Amino acid sequence: MRNTFVKTLYEEAKINENIVLITGDLGFQLFDDFQKNLPKQFINAGLTEQSMMSMAAGIASTGKRVFVYSIANFSTLRCLEQIRNDVCYMNNSVVVVSVGAGFAYGNLGYSHHATEDIAIMRSLPNMKVISPCDQLETEVVTKILARTNNPSYLRLGKTGEIDINMNIPSLSRGKFNVLSQGKDGYIFFTGSIGIIAKKAAMHLGEMGINVSLISVPFISELDKNYLIQMIENVPIVIVEEHVSRGGLGAAFMESFVSLNMQMKLNHVSASLESLTLTGDQEFLREANGISITKILDTFKKT
Repeated sequence: MRNTFVKTLYEEAKINENIVLITGDLGFQLFDDFQKNLPKQFINAGLTEQSMMSMAAGIASTGKRVFVYSIANFSTLRCLEQIRNDVCYMNNSVVVVSVGAGFAYGNLGYSHHATEDIAIMRSLPNMKVISPCDQLETEVVTKILARTNNPSYLRLGKTGEIDINMNIPSLSRGKFNVLSQGKDGYIFFTGSIGIIAKKAAMHLGEMGINVSLISVPFISELDKNYLIQMIENVPIVIVEEHVSRGGLGAAFMESFVSLNMQMKLNHVSASLESLTLTGDQEFLREANGISITKILDTFKKT
């Protein structure tokens, strides 16, 4: 995803000189085109996340669209006060870009895991949280973010994610990306965990259970028109590589409550008891109960 993001943003920056990219001493070779061809639109701020976020807010206040890029927790938790005060409360045109969502940096330990970021970013005023599932969604949402102005959080995987979409999807803010439709239930997911959700949906199909598989790239703006038309009394499973508190599952629950809807909802997310484990992403997903088996069992019990 990160390569697609950088390539797409570079193409947008070539035609819009107001786009600025700031990195926290990351992306060697990844940002070569920016550095060489758009030097006035690229800043390496070094390992000073708090400073670079305030810098981004200041630059944005002059009419620029600023993208701030770093590893998962470094672009969010390390400079949360600056995001809150300088970006969100001042409603500055900054996109906080987090690479390595969930357990993507697994072997580096929980200091590099992004498992609470959706909850934190979603709670901030004016902030829009966007979490694409593959390279194709990443390309589309990057273009949307490059052409809008509100504070945003772009949550990306690391690299090598498998494309779930067959073609470039038609996306717009607040709309779901419906990958398949079925009458027996729903699986909603966000981010690169979608490949597991897709495989679970295929297993259910082999058992004669046809579900709607739906990507949710725009977490802050759930499509309530879609929600109110959903089939009642069928299972709904929310899947995310994030803790259960405050993430996509919580967003759905809040939406159903606001719509006075009672749905058969369940949640597959990271275990609060296993977050300090170390291992690769696949191991940590399994250890935290985010697996095909868990989705199937949860769906059957819902």
